[in-house]
Amino acid sequence: MKINHLFLLILLSGLMFTSCDKTDTPEPSQYDHSLIMSRGSGAKIVLTNPVDGKDLYVSKPSPAVNDVSSLKAGYMCKNAVFTAKTDLRNYTISIYTCDAKTGTGTKAITPDNLYVYKEISVSSAEPKIVFPAKSHEHPEYQSIYCVNEDGSNLTQLSKPLERVLGMDGGEYELQPTSFPAFSPDGSKIAFDALVLTLPHHWHYYEFIVLMNADGTNKKAIFSKPGQHVGIYDLCWTQDGKFLLFVTLGQSDNFHRHVNALNVSSGKVTEITTLLEVNGDQVYHISTSPNSNRLVFNQHLGGGSNLFIADYEIHDDVLSIKGSPVKITDRDVAKYSYYTPSWQKWDEATSK
Repeated sequence: MKINHLFLLILLSGLMFTSCDKTDTPEPSQYDHSLIMSRGSGAKIVLTNPVDGKDLYVSKPSPAVNDVSSLKAGYMCKNAVFTAKTDLRNYTISIYTCDAKTGTGTKAITPDNLYVYKEISVSSAEPKIVFPAKSHEHPEYQSIYCVNEDGSNLTQLSKPLERVLGMDGGEYELQPTSFPAFSPDGSKIAFDALVLTLPHHWHYYEFIVLMNADGTNKKAIFSKPGQHVGIYDLCWTQDGKFLLFVTLGQSDNFHRHVNALNVSSGKVTEITTLLEVNGDQVYHISTSPNSNRLVFNQHLGGGSNLFIADYEIHDDVLSIKGSPVKITDRDVAKYSYYTPSWQKWDEATSK
């Protein structure tokens, strides 16, 4: 009996220590200091954990606004940043912000004398937004503007008919500009531009232009001479060495091509086929702010899920590593995922 009692005492002591160990050891972190924001069907704001694909927060802008589009994650995912119609009668579009988690506090941060276009970008270095817009003074031209997330310090970074240096050393005239994108450190902005040759407007080109964040030192780093090719969804890799973007041409039945541009060398690699899942085209893309990954949805009439793909860089070439992985399930969520954007996030400060 003494032996049995002693054995029981030892067993209970072991269980107590085991229990203490489990309590004191924290669970491994289930996030990577970033979140993916996407526009869920029905004007939803969806924040998704890229580690496990779980939707952590789902909300709607409140007070409600009309025609929410181009939804982007604000700096550190504190705000949702999007465009919406200011007035249904004249179709003026403004940039709005609201709380990223709850959707509350919707407010316009751009003035009514600007007609904003939908291709906005938010810096991952500070709460700044860059966007294309037309002013009442020059309604025929889109220019690039920058504004803080609170609506302060509105600055025009490009001017109508401004001259820009081409890849051949010649001068070109800026026409419409679109799809601006901050570099990871916020010091550079890349954007798409239609340009005309100078001194005579005999030829047009589609350029990707790079400039400092204050609008100085504009120069072309990519062009499609004389081709009717649209350029969309510019985004930088986390190291700032590559720009990813989508091209869409008329000559191939508007098939969307995903390209990786080495900013220093100018070398372009197409990665389209490695991102297609079951033959479906990539639609919107965005890159991780802290890892070699990208997120995209697909060009589907009924909506799409989100997919993540890893990439690797060797020398001056970016290539896709393995196959894309679906991280969401729209059938379970009951909404589809559009315009994904990937931003830094700190769980400790967001609570």
